This record gives sequence, C-alpha cells and structure tokens, in this order.
Amino acid sequence: MCSDFVGSKGASVKHREVDVVIPVYNGARFLAEAVRSAAEQTLPPARILICDDGSTDDTPLIAQRLAADIANVEHLRLPHGGESAARNGGITASTAPYIAFLDADDVWMPRKLEAQMAVFASANENVGIVHSAYEHIDERGAIIEGEWVFQPRLKGDIFRQILLENYVVSGSASSVVVKRNVLDKAGRFDERLFYGADRDMWIRLAAFAHFDYAPEPLVRIRVHGNSVQRFKAKERAIDFYLQRVLMLSKWENIVLSEPEVCAELRRRALLLLLPRIREPKRIDAFYKALHAQGSVLARSLFPSRGDLWLSLLQTLGRYGAWRLRRHILNERRPFLE
Repeated sequence: MCSDFVGSKGASVKHREVDVVIPVYNGARFLAEAVRSAAEQTLPPARILICDDGSTDDTPLIAQRLAADIANVEHLRLPHGGESAARNGGITASTAPYIAFLDADDVWMPRKLEAQMAVFASANENVGIVHSAYEHIDERGAIIEGEWVFQPRLKGDIFRQILLENYVVSGSASSVVVKRNVLDKAGRFDERLFYGADRDMWIRLAAFAHFDYAPEPLVRIRVHGNSVQRFKAKERAIDFYLQRVLMLSKWENIVLSEPEVCAELRRRALLLLLPRIREPKRIDAFYKALHAQGSVLARSLFPSRGDLWLSLLQTLGRYGAWRLRRHILNERRPFLE
C-alpha cells in the first residue's frame, strides 16, 4: 500500500503518481546515470519512460537492459522526429496524474520528486507546475563552479513575465513537474521548434495554471560539447531568432501591444544580420523565412525588403560612428590623461 505526503493545507500526494519522460537520441553515454537517478528517488515514480528518438548508437541496447533490470522502466522505440516528438511520445504513453521531464544527460538528486510533490501538496489548486533550482556539472559529473545559474524567484501567475520579460523558469526541462490535466489543456510540445520548445511550453502552461518551485538545487544539468544549447550556437543564431519569432507569434496580439518588445526584436535581428551585410543572399533568405511564417508579428518587424535594408544601413552607420568615436578617444587618451 502506498503512503501519502500530507501538505500544510491538508492536500495529499500519493507515492507513484508521477511518470518520468526521458527523451533521448544517441545518448548512450549518460543514459544509464539519468535513468538510475530517477529510479532511486525517495518518492518512487510510477513509470520511467525512455523515449528513444530513433537512436542509431547503443542507446536501444542500454535502454532495454535498464528496462530488464528496473521494474518501472520502459523503453519506447520511436521514429526519429526530434526531442519534442520524443517527449510527446512519452506524454502519450504516460498514465500518471503528474509528469516529470528528465533529459538523458542530466541527473536528479534523490529527493527531487519528494521535494516537488511536497510543494504541490501544500499549494493551492491553481498551481499546476513546480520546478526547482539546479546546478551545472561537466562530462564527468563534477559541479562547474562559476557557471551562471538562474535562481527561481517568481511564483503564481507569471505568464507575462515568461512571455515578455524572458523570465527563465529553469535551466532545463529536467527540473519541471506538471499536472497532467494542465498539460492536456496547454497541448503537446511544438514539434516545429528545435530551439525554445521548453520556453514555448512554459508560456502555454502559464496561460492555464500558476507556477511554484522548490528552492534547493534538485537537478544537475550536464554541460558538454553536444549540449543542444551550445551546439553551433553562433552559426545558428539567425535560425534560433526565427524560432523565437515563431514562438512569440502564438501570442502576437499581446506582443504587438508592447512596442518595447517589438523594438527589441527588430534591434536583435539587425545586430545578427549586420556581420552578413556583404552577403545579400543571406539577408534575403532571412527576409523570406521571416515572412514565410505568415504571422502579423513576423511581417510587422520588417514590412518590406527596403525597410530591412534601410534599417541595416542605418544600424551600420550608427555602429560605424560608435567605432570611430571609440578609436578617436583611444588615440587621444594619452593627451587627455
């Protein structure tokens, strides 16, 4: 018989009411450590779903071994469709009233689920998502000192803060536990997004429920060469920008009512394109991709090619004048001092 956690408001959360969804693609190196960190929780999850996104390395073999060794571990062999598709496959297969996400290269602390479910147990019924603080580790599992960490600080209705103020809910989906009924209202992860799919989901969840958090670092996020956030980040900056616009376009009526947000989107695009100003084909490709999204927001940023090029030349002029002033000041500094 399962025992209960009883919160300060009298609510209770039973053991084994959480399914864990672990998306993985060619993640054989770290998968076993991630799965065992979920299996060894002080609050045992109901099921641990390894959502294998068509891996071609040893991931399927390792997943099968883990499923054979650990009673509540299951291996879902899925066609390759990306991380969001793998998560969605796990969500579809899950049956518990709470779902926790764990990336295949991250690690949970033993009390992770216990601490977060205790927050749910003591919270009011409006709370649908609980995340936590986190730490960064390197490839060997050692904590990385000095790595920037976003500490959780906001609770309740934080929809506008996530959407408009870039409030960071967590360093990774690995820190998030969500009520299944809230997730069903928000919908599944957007499989069009290869960048920012987590944030897109947090925004949609925040439209239906309040957020809360456990303040202690319950997750260790692994930083390594193949991390999605760091993989060819500079080369793909324009692609990432287009993904951000696609995500914000879902809320374009709100975004368009915030002139500062729209101005920042324009400024960011111009700064990304400026180093490529001698590559007109790439500038044109950006314009076409932006307008191909079809949203009012995307089209409003640069209504015409002429507007885009004029804005770029104006930005180049301001940037050139700034560099010239800095150069002159540096040349005169010995005399000024």
